[in-house]
Amino acid sequence: MTSEYQTIKETRKALQLSADGVVFWIQRRWLREDGTLTPKGEASFAAAKSGDAPKRRPFYKVKYSGLRDISEKAVVVYCFDGSSDVLPKSQIRDCLVEDAILVPCWLAEQKTIQFATKKIWLEG
Repeated sequence: MTSEYQTIKETRKALQLSADGVVFWIQRRWLREDGTLTPKGEASFAAAKSGDAPKRRPFYKVKYSGLRDISEKAVVVYCFDGSSDVLPKSQIRDCLVEDAILVPCWLAEQKTIQFATKKIWLEG
């Protein structure tokens, strides 16, 4: 059975498609020129269709001594150990603890900031 895939959104590397009432993301290379999906694209579609698509992401808690806006899209985080770095506002989440933010694990590991090693899993 071949589904008709409709493009909803596009980025440089990914496509958001819709088929059979299911909306899902794939890498551009997973859609062939003839409009069919590669095996990885089919797996992504099947996971979205069954509801098994990943919905939770890991974050680290970053306690800060200072937080300063440098633009409408970025902040500088100053940590208690003297480290600091620029973070995009679109990636950080507020934490229930005062003077702390949640930063995705992949981003925290690339930056020079102090963070807790315990992962916090959030939706979306």
